[in-house]
Amino acid sequence: MSLRFRLLGPLRITAGGRAVPVGPQKQRAMLAVLLLSANERVSLDRLVGELWDQPPRSAVANLRTYASGLRRLLCTLDDGPAGDDRLVASAAGYQLRVGPEELDLHRFQAATELGRAALARDDHAAATARFREALDLWRGRPCEDVRPGPQLAARITLLEEQRLSLVEDLIEARLALGEHASVTGELRLLITAHPYRERLRHQLMLALYRCGDAPAALTAYAETRAAFADQLGLEPGTELSRLHLAILRRDPQLCTPDAATEPVDPPPAERPDRTPGSAEPPRQLPPDPAAFVGRVDELRGIERACAAVDGPRPGPAVVVLHGPGGMGKTTLAVRAAHRLAGHYPDGQLYLALQGGAPGMPALDPLTALGQLLRALGVPAGDVPLDLGEAAARFRSETAARRLLIVLDGAAGAQQIRSLLPAGRDCAVLVTSRQPAGTLDALRIRVGRLGAAEAHELLDALCGDGRVTADPAATDHLVSLCDGHPLALRIAGARLAARPDWSVAVLADRLDDERGRLDELRADDLAIRSSFWHTYRQLLDSADPDDRAAAAAFRSLSLLRVPELPLPLAAVTIGAPQRRAARLLDRLTETHLLDAVGPARFRFHDLLRLFGAELAQEADPPADRQHAVRRGLTAYLTTMLRAGQLLRPQRVTELATGPTVVELGTLDDAVRWVNDDLVGIIAAARQAGDAAPQLGRLCVEAIPSMAVWLQKHNRWAEADALVAVCERAATVTEDDAARATVLPLRATLHWRTGSLEAAGGALEEALELRRRLGDREGEGRALQNLGWFHHRTGSPRRAAELVRAAVGLLAGAKPVWLAMALHNLAEIEFELGDFPAADEHLTRCLAMRREHDDAVGEAMTLVALGRTHSQLGRHADALTALTAGLRLCRRTGNREDEWEALLSRSEVHLRVGDLAPAHRDGEEALTLARAAGDRYGEAAALRQLGRIRHRRGERAAAEEYARRADRIFADLPVRRDGVLERFLAGAGQPVVASTSAGA
Repeated sequence: MSLRFRLLGPLRITAGGRAVPVGPQKQRAMLAVLLLSANERVSLDRLVGELWDQPPRSAVANLRTYASGLRRLLCTLDDGPAGDDRLVASAAGYQLRVGPEELDLHRFQAATELGRAALARDDHAAATARFREALDLWRGRPCEDVRPGPQLAARITLLEEQRLSLVEDLIEARLALGEHASVTGELRLLITAHPYRERLRHQLMLALYRCGDAPAALTAYAETRAAFADQLGLEPGTELSRLHLAILRRDPQLCTPDAATEPVDPPPAERPDRTPGSAEPPRQLPPDPAAFVGRVDELRGIERACAAVDGPRPGPAVVVLHGPGGMGKTTLAVRAAHRLAGHYPDGQLYLALQGGAPGMPALDPLTALGQLLRALGVPAGDVPLDLGEAAARFRSETAARRLLIVLDGAAGAQQIRSLLPAGRDCAVLVTSRQPAGTLDALRIRVGRLGAAEAHELLDALCGDGRVTADPAATDHLVSLCDGHPLALRIAGARLAARPDWSVAVLADRLDDERGRLDELRADDLAIRSSFWHTYRQLLDSADPDDRAAAAAFRSLSLLRVPELPLPLAAVTIGAPQRRAARLLDRLTETHLLDAVGPARFRFHDLLRLFGAELAQEADPPADRQHAVRRGLTAYLTTMLRAGQLLRPQRVTELATGPTVVELGTLDDAVRWVNDDLVGIIAAARQAGDAAPQLGRLCVEAIPSMAVWLQKHNRWAEADALVAVCERAATVTEDDAARATVLPLRATLHWRTGSLEAAGGALEEALELRRRLGDREGEGRALQNLGWFHHRTGSPRRAAELVRAAVGLLAGAKPVWLAMALHNLAEIEFELGDFPAADEHLTRCLAMRREHDDAVGEAMTLVALGRTHSQLGRHADALTALTAGLRLCRRTGNREDEWEALLSRSEVHLRVGDLAPAHRDGEEALTLARAAGDRYGEAAALRQLGRIRHRRGERAAAEEYARRADRIFADLPVRRDGVLERFLAGAGQPVVASTSAGA
């Protein structure tokens, strides 16, 4: 995973976007010192001096302990250089190696350098972009959560000076771009914090002059002179004095290039009129939020839309921040407004429209206009009482002003439209649960926080290290809150209120779905009330579609699947797809449901819990059961249809009825299973628990898919589906179902080396089939038992069982007879009867091709290729193996794909083509490792050793053999007898190693 080291703010290491705990305070201090001198050796003396005011005798030994802790941490996180390679120790000290993109300080320095180069060549737009990029990396005072030693403190001060210098460079670039009006507010704030920075005061005077306010520029100089004289006993410097004289002379060189021919001061008529009560511009923004994290892309989008007030824009900039309740839209709007305030010197207005406030009526436009007009200095008695007149007066008042207006909690576009200013130099930030699609606006959806941002928010709210101390518990808590900002804020508030709780304690309390929404309450914050307001708007609507959408919300929330394809939703709510699409679109517009793709939707976890609560309260039990049964039946029917395509003729019943997706070809089925496997497992689990009828359908639909998953090394997913079948067979007390499931479980036992349990399961399945009088089932059970004996080293006993199976399956479905013939041929191959194996595989291949069984055909082609080679027909072998390999790749059959490659490598080796033999061996090794198949990895390593031996590279060959030996020694299962016979039985030279034997 990608590592990032962050110094420009609290000290952080992130791996894959998630913050990880760095360790105790002194270990953090050591890391900070090493990072500030990254890729350079830091002496032991310096480290001791930084970590201790009065070093103990054990200081150097303690340093080694902290270094060891850092090395262990980096080893667990780093998928690039190992931790040992990153943290280099020597007798003189330590060196921490980091890449140029891994440390925020390096990225800051690189962006600064690029920006200053652009500034030097007068590319002010590029300079501005680079400077902003550099400044965006800062999250606070460098290493603010580390106790600094003397050198670290000095370096932090230097970094802060570098940042301030960069801010001045940014303002210089913006002034060159003509953004003089935008920077005046920022400059006043900067001068308040840094009153003796002459460059800042110079920039403020120039910006005021370019805004046409020469008196204000001269006043700024007078204030500077007084401050310097009173506090420092100095006169302003040469540059400030020269600028003062240039302003007095109204020097045209002070104007920006595009404004040099314009009058410096606009005529009085162009200035907006203000009443005496509005001499000071309104500053109504709520306080800038303290615990604000993330939202970098959203902030950039807002600033791009609103900051360029000098651009060719016909009207005000309007940005609509929309999303579900509790997503932090207001927090984002207020943070953005504070960042933009300097662009709007005539004031910042804030108005709560109450469109998203539970229990409160939305503010009507006339009342809202009255509040806005009074804030702009219009006396209360002069505010019109007619909506049209009030809107016209508002447009007049705003036409020549630079105003920023925040309209918080809008009910929709109709409420907003009359509140938009007329001036092209104004900007409006709107927050709403609706996207307000009919407005001419930039729309930004505000969604969940990512994992790293959620960690950072919890850490900021909790503030005492509990969050970073237990990252696993925090991950779980973030997952339970579903990244929902309001839920995370409530969780953080609860942790802050209960310092005796660990993060794990709160996560444990939230773990129970039935009480999760009750737990997510703190003071006046409650996640349930946030959701209720949106739902109630649909429920109380006069529009019948809104009320139907509310009912659909309740029904769909009962399905415990990660995504809802439109056909599944339509079946569940019992509506035609076109009507269902309208209802789901309405739920998406109100953010009760998310659209995640064309005709695909998903619930936030907390909203699904809320909807299920509502369904329990509002809908009769029979209605709830019917909705769930309809949806899950459609899912299982789709699984049944997929099984028919994945392994034709294997499925007992033909799939009929509604499905969640249309499947017409094998490729369709493979794509659906790969894309929707999490949903398939979730639906199967819910179906297995729902009703006996659905349990029986599970037993029909799951086995074929479980076998397919096993062939594709998806063992965990196969295990999950087999467990569903086992529960269903137990609940229904169905012996036939149990006999179907037992072989699937036996394969999983065999995979983990539980051979006794695997054999017992297959014996029990055979007994059940015989008790049921099921001759076809008995034949299948015999061939499964034969496969087991073959794999566990009893090929002759296996041959007896499978021959008996062939006799019983002669009149059965071709898929079962073909399987038995394939297994019989493999046994005959191991016993050395290659002509018999060739005959049975040829017969099997014809049957599988006749019934379009691509998966089975691939397996048989690979086996046939090996047999051809054993009979000396190497060209036929390569043809068969290449065709089998192509089918393995088409069907995603990873297990047989690496076997095909390894087998083809052997044939190439036998005919002396060492280059293709080596390529196939390398690819087989890669695939086996990716699949976690240790036997395949060992076999591929041994094969590569044999190829290197043939090349005369004895040292490399012996190394491959040793690596193979180590893996073979730890295998939980017996090696594949067929493959071992093939790879070692053609008289090829073998490296002197125990790995040569079968």
